Amino acid sequence: MPEEEKQLSQKEKLEKAQKLVSNNEYRNKRGTIMREVSGCLDQLLEKTKNRQQRANTIFSDMYLKLEIAIMILVILLLSICIIVRKLIVVPLVYYNKSIMEGEIFPVIGAAELQKWAETYNKVFKENEETQRLIRRQAEHDAMTDALNRGSFEKLLHMYENGDTPYALILIDVDTFKTVNDMYGHAVGDEILKKVTGLLKKAFRSIDHVCRIGGDEFAIIMVEMTSDLKYTIEEKIKAVNEELGTENENIPAVSLSVGVAFSDRENPGANIFKDADKALYYVKENGRNGCKFY
Repeated sequence: MPEEEKQLSQKEKLEKAQKLVSNNEYRNKRGTIMREVSGCLDQLLEKTKNRQQRANTIFSDMYLKLEIAIMILVILLLSICIIVRKLIVVPLVYYNKSIMEGEIFPVIGAAELQKWAETYNKVFKENEETQRLIRRQAEHDAMTDALNRGSFEKLLHMYENGDTPYALILIDVDTFKTVNDMYGHAVGDEILKKVTGLLKKAFRSIDHVCRIGGDEFAIIMVEMTSDLKYTIEEKIKAVNEELGTENENIPAVSLSVGVAFSDRENPGANIFKDADKALYYVKENGRNGCKFY
């Protein structure tokens, strides 16, 4: 404020101020200032709005990218789960089932599991073959390959407690000890092998040919009743005819045979003793024959 205006009274200052506020110059300047302030505010609002729009756009883009990333991650996880199930879980389930059922593994799944399955199957088959050989050795006579005494007793017990009709045939090689002493044990072994072969040939594959002692044999003939005893007579007669023919290696021998049927009349203590009685009768009455209890 100029010095001269400072000297004015309060009333004069008020009047001067009123004149200044009410003149056209002041009004024009005030209008200009108001328009400039309003323009600045508009520009500020516009810039703020633009920045908000850019921020919204950036946020929307980020949110969309995040959604896409999550979807891709979910798809990847599902794909991994499907692949793991197909290549690992399902094969392991089948492997467990195969172990429970005692079967070989299906060669499926991942390459490592397939290799594992192939190795297991190889070992399984080797063990199976070994067990088969062990069972065969445990059940069969090593020299003649007929069923042994243990197998005979198990089979006889099974048929004695079953409903299937059968015949028990007990067989001795006549004068085997004399032949064995005269020709030697090697020839005696060949005679036993020949007897076994002829018995297996004469009887059916479902019948059980057993060697139960040195020169003693037994046959469990299944599905056999006493009214069919003539078939046994024919078979034993045919075997004795072949054994009675000498050759340069094996001397002639014959068989004494005793037979008891599961449906026999007046059974004794058990079927084995009854068949043994019939066998004893043949041996005491000239050998080389067949007797029925």
